[in-house]
Amino acid sequence: MTVDLDDELRRLFQDQRLDIPVKPGADHAVVTGARRVRRRRMALASAGSAVAVAALVAGGVALAGLGGPSSMPPAGPPSTVTKTVVVDSTAPSYASIGYGVLKLGMTEADAVATGFLTKSGVDDRGCHQYMSQGQPGLVGSVVVSPAAGVVQITLPTDAKTPMGIGAGSTVAEVKTRYPAVTEVHAGFVVRMSGTPSWNYRFDVSGIDDTDTVSLIRMQLTAPECFLRN
Repeated sequence: MTVDLDDELRRLFQDQRLDIPVKPGADHAVVTGARRVRRRRMALASAGSAVAVAALVAGGVALAGLGGPSSMPPAGPPSTVTKTVVVDSTAPSYASIGYGVLKLGMTEADAVATGFLTKSGVDDRGCHQYMSQGQPGLVGSVVVSPAAGVVQITLPTDAKTPMGIGAGSTVAEVKTRYPAVTEVHAGFVVRMSGTPSWNYRFDVSGIDDTDTVSLIRMQLTAPECFLRN
């Protein structure tokens, strides 16, 4: 139940039980004063509310600034580190086709520098023939052309091709492992893929399937040093 302050004050002053005589107009002065006090309290309460709202707004702006996007300028593209690789143009570049340190196409100087060769003292049609550590008693086990480099390498008797053919393998085994093999004078030749162009030559004691391989040579297909192909 809501009681009006003005009505309550008037009722109080008009109460006959009061023994104190009231000056005429006193009730009006009291009511006016009460109203003044009430307005002052309301003004203070309104000001306090405005201050609280302003504080909340300011706090919200500050929090928004903390949680919002940064005002820093956008990052640029990531930096790139460039590394320059210097290639020695004088270094020899041979194919990996060969036996051990000897490679087909290797220059004579580089082949001799391996220490794998022994000069036989026999030259044939301008090409140099060497004996090798793999075939120390075989003259011409390695043949070198002044123009094309190493053109022929004879494998040691205990070496085998990647297909498992070695000295002692039968002709039948050669034909099975290398279906593209072709018959030539005193043996068989099979062309191999790779650079430089090369082939295997299998020297055999005969052409029957039971005959066996005596030597295996790796040689360039180029007509250097009159290689037997």
